[in-house]
Amino acid sequence: MATLKYSRQRESIKEYLNSTTEHPTADTVYLNVKQEFPNISLGTVYRNLNLLAEIGDAIKISTPNGGDRFDGRTMPHYHFCCTCCGRVM
Repeated sequence: MATLKYSRQRESIKEYLNSTTEHPTADTVYLNVKQEFPNISLGTVYRNLNLLAEIGDAIKISTPNGGDRFDGRTMPHYHFCCTCCGRVM
């Protein structure tokens, strides 16, 4: 794989994922990162989250309701999805 160019926005997304114990959606990540980067687009957040998952810096969790969640903790661990509310634990 080619060397990945450094991006302050990607770094901020990664820092946010590592700072939370929740499993945020791309929309939640977007709302939090937008405070630091007001001009960032939701598409940029989606692309960077998928890239971080692809290179192993995040985990992408597909949920039964169709929404993806993301986790910055990449060490092996389990996730459970509540069938009532859809929350990922």
